[in-house]
Amino acid sequence: METYKLLCEKRNLAVKAKTSKKEGYVPAVVYGHHLDPIHILISHAEITRFLHANSLGSKVILSIEGSEHLAIFKDSQRDPLSHKIIHIDFQALTSGEKIKVTVPIVFQNKDSVGNDKVLQEQLSEIEILALPKFLIDHVEVDVAKYDLGDSALVSDLDIYNDKNIEILSPHDSQVLIISHAAKFTEETVNDEEQIQEPVLVTETTEE
Repeated sequence: METYKLLCEKRNLAVKAKTSKKEGYVPAVVYGHHLDPIHILISHAEITRFLHANSLGSKVILSIEGSEHLAIFKDSQRDPLSHKIIHIDFQALTSGEKIKVTVPIVFQNKDSVGNDKVLQEQLSEIEILALPKFLIDHVEVDVAKYDLGDSALVSDLDIYNDKNIEILSPHDSQVLIISHAAKFTEETVNDEEQIQEPVLVTETTEE
């Protein structure tokens, strides 16, 4: 898959972030071991398109006023009320230097499980270590390969045998379980069979 490219511009730190946000920009920063932090601005529309197809750990090319930096989407902050993105962190990648990232697990073909079985997703992400050119955006798990009673550990995944990627998550962590679907039956009581509470009759005495 082609690496996504984000168009950015350098941010003037003399201008308040609040002002930039009102103008339709999202403040961001690019940092790295061999790079001084670069403060940038990205249009909100551009960020929205990027987030639609990418997640934390995804590779991205940051095009900053004529120069390009290969980075990963490291973190983001959202407004607690509007849930809009208000800041993003990118980590610059250096060729030949391994980097540790957390990538999401994507469960494919969930429909193959059927109504009589349940897919229990035990793990949602995996931590890996790899050179920038070998980094992946996510780990795919084909649910159709598993049947009732089956389970899978991290060591059972295809990525575990990739010599270019080191799995940092515990290899015996459970990824998924295929179990029986629980059946619930409701017992209804007919009106005629309902137990009526006895009516207490109180005696009155005449004076």
